[in-house]
Amino acid sequence: MKRFRTAVLGLALLCLGSQAALAAEKAGACATPHPVATAACASILAAGGNAFDAAVAASAALAVAEPFGSGLGGGGFFLLHERRNGRDVFVDGRERAPEAAQRDMYMREGKASDESKFGVRSAAIPFQVALISHTAKHYGTKPLATLLAPAIAAARDGVVVDWH
Repeated sequence: MKRFRTAVLGLALLCLGSQAALAAEKAGACATPHPVATAACASILAAGGNAFDAAVAASAALAVAEPFGSGLGGGGFFLLHERRNGRDVFVDGRERAPEAAQRDMYMREGKASDESKFGVRSAAIPFQVALISHTAKHYGTKPLATLLAPAIAAARDGVVVDWH
C-alpha cells in the first residue's frame, strides 16, 4: 500500500506539467514538471517523510523553479487520502477575492469587463503559503522548515527558469 500511495502522489505531481522529471527512491517515486521539484520530493521521501511531506516540498520547489505557473503568490489545492482512517480530504488553497470584492464589480453595461483579468482590481489574495503550511502541520511528519529547505537552497543557489 505504501508504494501505491506514493505512486499516486507521483501521478498527481505529473499532472502539474507537460514535461516531467522522475525519481525513484526506496520510499517511493516522485514525478513533477521540474527536476528541482522532483529532487526536493525524493529527498524528503529518502529522509523518511510521508507523501504529504513530499508534496509540500515539491510544491515549494516548483514555486522557485516555475514561478510563472506556480508559486507563493498564487494558490492551489491538495486532494489527500489518509490511509489510517480511509478518509479523503480536499485542502483548498485557491486564491481568494479581496474582502471588499462584490459579485458585479466587473460588470459594465451588462458585460464582463477586462478589469477581472488586467490591472490592480484583478489581483486575488494568495493562499499557497497557507496551503503548504496547513498540509505540513496536519498531515505531514516533518517540520515545515525541513520541507522548505530544498526550495530555499534552490532559490539561494539559483535555478534556470524558462517557459518549459
